[in-house]
Amino acid sequence: MSDPVTEPRTGNVIRSTKVATRRSEIRDRLLTTGARLFADRGLSNVSVEDLIDEVGISRATFYGFFANKTELAAAVLHPVFDSGIAAVAKRLPPKPEAKAEKLIDMYLELWNKHRDALLLTNMVDSTVFPLIREPHDQFGVAIRKVLQAIADAGMLRNGDATLSYLVLAKTGIPLLRLYQSHPDFEHVYRESMLALLLKS
Repeated sequence: MSDPVTEPRTGNVIRSTKVATRRSEIRDRLLTTGARLFADRGLSNVSVEDLIDEVGISRATFYGFFANKTELAAAVLHPVFDSGIAAVAKRLPPKPEAKAEKLIDMYLELWNKHRDALLLTNMVDSTVFPLIREPHDQFGVAIRKVLQAIADAGMLRNGDATLSYLVLAKTGIPLLRLYQSHPDFEHVYRESMLALLLKS
């Protein structure tokens, strides 16, 4: 008996490869479009109709991928937390200042790779949060671990890792948005964040 995976001689295998590629492309477009629309308008102001019109698919096609726009929003957000956890999990530098810079580098990296999705993280509501709770909490634990190491070295401005985590959560993304058009964006962002986190 032939194996269609190892012996792709029939049109069916070619068609199923094309179908899989097409499905992947549609899903990617839904994620990209959803991230952009949600970041621009907020989750409550984007409908499934807006999404399918923008992507150019049918309602049935949308529901073949996601049960609702909340599930799409969660799928948009998961890579942000996964990337953030991976970035923070890398070996920490020994100096407290370098640890803080690593956190700031992580925010800048997320901004460059997942800008719209990162902006969406500040708009998460009670319908989306249960779907992202686990990676969100793991991300928070990873950041607090770094902040605690800085606090243990006596270098946190407010001396408290949990409070500094809240400072990051409240200011990290809004400052990215604020400074995004500044000609020296990364430098100004980095200096501002270091001033918030570290003793001078």
